[in-house]
Amino acid sequence: MTRTKLLTIAVIGLLLLNFGIMGVMFFGKPSHPPMHPQHVGQKGEGPKQIIIERLHFDEMQQKDYELLIVVHRKETDDLHEASKKLHDELFSLLKGVTINQRQSDSLVLEIANNQKAIENLNFDHFNAIKKLCTGEQVGYFNELVDELGKLFAPKGRPKH
Repeated sequence: MTRTKLLTIAVIGLLLLNFGIMGVMFFGKPSHPPMHPQHVGQKGEGPKQIIIERLHFDEMQQKDYELLIVVHRKETDDLHEASKKLHDELFSLLKGVTINQRQSDSLVLEIANNQKAIENLNFDHFNAIKKLCTGEQVGYFNELVDELGKLFAPKGRPKH
């Protein structure tokens, strides 16, 4: 398989993945039932409080966790802003009489790389939370891992 063909297949695959994710974000409804309060904490609590309670963080761990959150939010916000700009640039190509396929492929690849960076950032964030845990707390963390997708699922359609 030639390098060009392999790159084309990779770009098409990433494009389909990206549009699939966007479709779920914009049009999909969560397929899972809402989490029962006894599983994640009291009703109305945010994920931060749920994690603190479920992992039984002491005061020092809570302060360290707060710092992790501040850094994570800043990095996540930066990546989401970059993603929005890339999407805007990609869709602005539709205004032209002809579409530069090389340019659109390049933007799609940048969008996919940005999404990969977001996923890596989230994974690293939860790994850092795990590192805050003591031996017994790691067991609580491992129980919580199965619920992370539900706990941090997007709420409704993203605002643009």
